[in-house]
Amino acid sequence: MSRSSGLRSLRGTRAVAFAPVALMLAALTLTALAPGPSVAEDVASAAAKAQAAYFAGNSAELGNLAASTSAWSGSANASEAYAHAYVQFRALQLAISGSRKKDATAAGEACITATDAATRRDPNLADAFALQSACYGYLANLGGFAAIGNGRRSGKAMDAALAIGAPTARVALVDAFGLYFRPKIAGGDKAKGCARFKDAAAAFDASAATPRAAPIIDWGAAEAHFWSGRCASDAGDAAGARRSFERALALAPDFLAARRRLGQ
Repeated sequence: MSRSSGLRSLRGTRAVAFAPVALMLAALTLTALAPGPSVAEDVASAAAKAQAAYFAGNSAELGNLAASTSAWSGSANASEAYAHAYVQFRALQLAISGSRKKDATAAGEACITATDAATRRDPNLADAFALQSACYGYLANLGGFAAIGNGRRSGKAMDAALAIGAPTARVALVDAFGLYFRPKIAGGDKAKGCARFKDAAAAFDASAATPRAAPIIDWGAAEAHFWSGRCASDAGDAAGARRSFERALALAPDFLAARRRLGQ
């Protein structure tokens, strides 16, 4: 970019002077825009920590994770929103087991907000619809005036998950939870739920043995076997129950509930 006579000289000098500055600014801009750890690594790390905290019964750690991933709640990245929903889902489960209704309600509502964001970004994310169904289902089980509405929303979210295509093992697991825990008047059926838990456990085992693309968050296999064990125990099949609990513990060595069932 030069001009004639004196202006050419001045313009040339400025170009030479500013070129390194421009390059430096461009490099700084690219550095600022470039991600540090990849989103997938961040999501995988948060999910792994949430899963470990849930299995160990560590509500405090889940609370810390919920806070540290709160910015992901309405993220434009579906995997981030789904990861935050997953953290809140685990917090919801422990809050319910600890009879902390207020905490459970807050975690459940946060899970639903984040799964809304995830499914808006990726309408084909069946696992996110299933996770939303689970969170609505847990909120319905808390009772109160919103119970019927939450139960209906749980069913709609599951319908959306099932409509996307062949159900994943996680979709089958959440569907099993719905059948097992839903009141009969609302379509619940413990026997069908137990059969679905068994199907989900088999699907998880089959997918683990088959090369496939990794899911955003890989969760549910240990629980599918755990609940299959619960069903076997209720049916009087002690040996079958023990096999399922041992399988759950093999998949998640810190699974406190499975350890208790095995008397460890």
